Amino acid sequence: MPLNTAAAISNSDTGASADDISLDKDILRSQIRPRRLTARSHRDEHGQQQLADLFAHHILEAVAQRVHSPGTIAAYLPTKSEPPIVQALNALHEQGHRILVPVVRPGRKLAWVHWDPTVEHPLSPMGIPEPEGEEQDTQAFIDADLRLIPALAFDAGGHRLGQGGGYYDRIIPLLSDQQLTGRSIGIVFSDEIYETIPYDQWDAILPVILTERGIFLAHQQG
Repeated sequence: MPLNTAAAISNSDTGASADDISLDKDILRSQIRPRRLTARSHRDEHGQQQLADLFAHHILEAVAQRVHSPGTIAAYLPTKSEPPIVQALNALHEQGHRILVPVVRPGRKLAWVHWDPTVEHPLSPMGIPEPEGEEQDTQAFIDADLRLIPALAFDAGGHRLGQGGGYYDRIIPLLSDQQLTGRSIGIVFSDEIYETIPYDQWDAILPVILTERGIFLAHQQG
């Protein structure tokens, strides 16, 4: 898969300052967010369905390879500009998997709640359905049989650029190497995998990334 070469290269490994890295992250976010919105506005219903079909195909294939019986999948409900994965989540639910999605709680924390697509859920201020029910803590994310993790971008080494809240940067490091390598998948569009992106030493790294074009395996860093 050809990598996007447009991102800034400041990072903690090159000795860049925290301020420079933070600025470059904000610049990259300011480029990706409107690009996603523009791309979504240019896709008609057929184009959006094709994209959803591609993500569903690759997600279902990835889950089947990693979870051999119905299990628990920690996922998320996307905004309109994010990769369309709800079709995949519906299919996984129909296969008997239990789907957990995050809801934002005070203190920049995520709680995890069971998602049932047959039940109507109230919308968050961002327009995302937020299931109501028993809230589980970070351990539910850690114990899941597989995790689908949102991002704005990744680089060839698996460094993740999130929305800036730090929610996943706090919990991804709690995963074991086996949970991270075998059962955790980052989700972005194919043009959001860069040769390099700005990153700090505490930023999460995901070895497995999924796009509408399939699975990308990040190069392991020495």
